[in-house]
Amino acid sequence: MASSTTNARDLEQIVRDGLSTLVFAFGFKTGIVDAFTEIQQPCTAKELSEKAGKKLRYTQEWLGSAITILSEMIPKLEEATKLDGPKGYGYYEPILHWIDVYRSSEALQDWNQRLLLPVMNLKQGNAFAILDIGCGFGKHSREVAKLYPCSKITAIDMDQFSIDNAKKELTKSGLKNIEYICLKGGQLPEEWANKFDFVIINDVLHDSYEVDEILEGIKRVLKPDGFAAAYDPAVSSYHKKVINDATAQYFLPFSLFQCLPVSSMGPNEGLGIGWGYERRKQKIKEHGFRVVQVGDKDIDTIQEGIVFQKM
Repeated sequence: MASSTTNARDLEQIVRDGLSTLVFAFGFKTGIVDAFTEIQQPCTAKELSEKAGKKLRYTQEWLGSAITILSEMIPKLEEATKLDGPKGYGYYEPILHWIDVYRSSEALQDWNQRLLLPVMNLKQGNAFAILDIGCGFGKHSREVAKLYPCSKITAIDMDQFSIDNAKKELTKSGLKNIEYICLKGGQLPEEWANKFDFVIINDVLHDSYEVDEILEGIKRVLKPDGFAAAYDPAVSSYHKKVINDATAQYFLPFSLFQCLPVSSMGPNEGLGIGWGYERRKQKIKEHGFRVVQVGDKDIDTIQEGIVFQKM
């Protein structure tokens, strides 16, 4: 039996991480997370409890538990901000679990109807080669696979822990039209040239320190008549435009603790959600893509998705 101090500490951390995941799972199951999302602005515990239809004291305790999860990252963030400190740090597993729980099948199905289907309808047919870059635990790619059973989805992520989890869930699902691969988005194989009808990059670019490499890879693997769609929170690149903006108020704190540190691990300055829609769109254009309007919003309107194709 292992009895080292290191193993004991590891076990304690596993227990803490598991408890953190349970906190968010409970918040989602009971509707507290949904209520918080629907309010779309800073609120008191009393306002949140009323919106969720829950007792105030229990809501207060849940909020305290949720804050504890982010507070555990404060020492890492403090070190990263120092001039002589580390550039950043990697993904925090409880946050990955929370994202997986937060993205319920129902929420993803709704998201697909609103944001993905209009893009997929740009091409005729229903048998496509689809690349999902930064698939995480693979929940979204599995929903896409159900939506397009005649298509083949290749889903990649640089995080082995996420891919291992995705493969386990894939086995349970019985889906046969997905392949999960542990691979960086900036290192797409040469043999994938002109292979994909669609490339989906959902909540990835603002987290990445390889944006240039990813975009160059997409240009290479996308078919001449293919489309890529990058989705990130609909936040402006400019501070004067995020004042009193509910989306920015919700997402930028998460970016400070997770997205910016992760995207700072490369040779350049980090991006994070504060990189924003305008600068993200400009970067895509710099790589020789044409941004395409899909739906009623013109491409100059700050929005979640940027759809683009080769020039």
